Amino acid sequence: MYVKSKKDNKQQVLIKNNTIFRARIYRSLEKKLNMIPSLPNILIVDDIEVNLILLETALRKEQAKIHRATSGQEALELTEKTEYALIILDVSMPVMNGFELATHIRKQHLNSITPIIFISAILFDEFSVSQGYRSGAVDYISKPYHHEILLSKVRVFLQLYNQRQEIQHQSIVLQESNDRYRSSQEILKLRLQLQKAVSLASARFAGNFELNNSIHFMLRDIANVCGSSSATFLPADKSPVIGYKEGVPAFNNSSKLPAGLKQKLVKAFSEHLEAVILINYDDLEGPWILPYQNETQKNSIATVAINVASGEKQFGHLIIHTCNGISSWEASELNALSVFGTITGNALERNQTRQDLIASEQRYRSYIENAPEGIVVTTATGDILEYNQAFVQIFGDIIRDKNHLNILNILNKQDVTGHNPVKNKLLNGKLSRCEFTITANDKRMLIKAESVKLPAKQYLIFCTDITKERELEKHIIQTERMVAIGEMATGIAHEINQPLNTISFGIDNLFQALDSNKADKAYIKEKSNKIFDSIHRMRNIIDHVRNFARGNDDVMLSSFPVIEPLNNALSLYTEQLKNHGIDVQKSIEKSTENAFIHGNTYKIEQVLLNLFSNARDTMEEKKQCNQIDYQPVLNLNASIDNNNLILTITDNGMGITPEQLKHITKPFVTGKAPGMGTGLGLAISQKIVNEHNGKLSFSSVPGNGTTVKIEIPVKINVPL
Repeated sequence: MYVKSKKDNKQQVLIKNNTIFRARIYRSLEKKLNMIPSLPNILIVDDIEVNLILLETALRKEQAKIHRATSGQEALELTEKTEYALIILDVSMPVMNGFELATHIRKQHLNSITPIIFISAILFDEFSVSQGYRSGAVDYISKPYHHEILLSKVRVFLQLYNQRQEIQHQSIVLQESNDRYRSSQEILKLRLQLQKAVSLASARFAGNFELNNSIHFMLRDIANVCGSSSATFLPADKSPVIGYKEGVPAFNNSSKLPAGLKQKLVKAFSEHLEAVILINYDDLEGPWILPYQNETQKNSIATVAINVASGEKQFGHLIIHTCNGISSWEASELNALSVFGTITGNALERNQTRQDLIASEQRYRSYIENAPEGIVVTTATGDILEYNQAFVQIFGDIIRDKNHLNILNILNKQDVTGHNPVKNKLLNGKLSRCEFTITANDKRMLIKAESVKLPAKQYLIFCTDITKERELEKHIIQTERMVAIGEMATGIAHEINQPLNTISFGIDNLFQALDSNKADKAYIKEKSNKIFDSIHRMRNIIDHVRNFARGNDDVMLSSFPVIEPLNNALSLYTEQLKNHGIDVQKSIEKSTENAFIHGNTYKIEQVLLNLFSNARDTMEEKKQCNQIDYQPVLNLNASIDNNNLILTITDNGMGITPEQLKHITKPFVTGKAPGMGTGLGLAISQKIVNEHNGKLSFSSVPGNGTTVKIEIPVKINVPL
């Protein structure tokens, strides 16, 4: 049983007098003040015009007049003449900062108690916040601020201001009554307590706050305002209940809450969809109703429940037990307590977001740490900020026992290989891929590095050891070369037979001339020169085939004429094409004679030989379809367009279906009969063209033939 103390009886008398006093004021105001009160004034101060415009736009729909000032001096001139319901100050301003301005305003008569909210983008440390409150602030908000939170606070302060104005009007009408005057001061004091409690709650939930302690102290402030000695936050989920009890440092009062209270509150608020505050007059056991739904219970001691939500998300309820100080409040004044539900809901949502971000960061850090690739984060100049264990395993003694590491020293541009060469640099502000040859852990390795730019001018670089992968690729490419040489045997034999025949005829003619005594010195020299020219030609053919077969993957990149690999491929394969009855038609523009490709000539030749072989096979297949009038034709066109070699190889063979065309460059995909190909030729060709920064594309009409287009960057008149 609750027993009233003398203090409680005194408070009840004061409340009763206040209620009578308020009723008389309303009747007096109806008679004496038949006027619509003017809109409250809000002063916003910022030295940056854009910030003033944004803030004024946010406040435009509020029932208030907005005054602006761009300096402390201008603001002081306004506050000397005008009373404001709320003043919003920027902290960082030239000449007179926000703290100094607030101190001056507090010394003025008109705005000595006007609520002041500080807004700052940089000064949000504990010292600055403390200085702000010492200067007379009621709140301190960081930029960028959430408009809804700011508007919620502004509306509370405007409501409190209007209530204060109402009290002031009451005081003017009834100045002769000292008791009435003291009552109005008590009401004003109550509003200011609520205002202070709101500001403190907002401040406690700012920055990197500790959730449970912040809620505990907010419950204490709300309980003090409502004349209660205990309060509880009842979460909607299974989180622990947070409680406050007067005189107890940390208190969990979940054991004293009735069973099923959480479900009862959820049901009650769902029945009153527009309600933000509900009242219980029976110590949590009775029904939860709207404030003063039953006027006979208006002066009874009540328990208040505040809905805690953020948007559509429900977080629970704030319960203020046995409130002695709210009996004189109107329903609208009670509803003003809902701001604590909004503040708590927003804080819980931000805390959940913060926890999710921490968990996400830990999860992704685990992914990076356990990734098989070496991952490193660097600055824009290459200084290494952090790296994972795989990075250490790859580079080993290169980075071990070194205090300062720079990725550009580890992956030096002088060690770039012929694959994916760096055009600009590894840290060039966009996605870059390149390969480096390094020596680490007493072995030579090939490292593929891929970099991407991160925020704050940092780079994320993935490093992969592709030594074994490249060795396998070399083996596959070499196998394809040997297959190509086998297919070119007829052409090679033809190329060698021609100089052999020349040598044979030359020797026969030389012997006949000697037998007939017609071989003078000039004749012998002429025939000998022809024989040596043929021998030199044979040597060149053999050397070319040997170099082609060897692969030359490790040959330094150089510039070579566009027509060089083209002529070499044609010389080796033309005889093969003729043996299959294929008519080769060439159209090579003169501009190609001065064009040079930077790369490996033998690799480009391998691409052309592979395309010639595919064209031969598809036309041979069409010939086998008993097409008597069919004449196989291979068209070869070469031109220069916008510093690019445009080379097209067109056949009139069987063509390729659209479905096959989608996967034509994938490894082990072939349209040939079983045993007629490895399915690697076009995949290798695609890779080689990519290495030369080129593009390989295909177009085909099934039954009519296929066109292969090669585009490779060239330089004009720059042989090396």
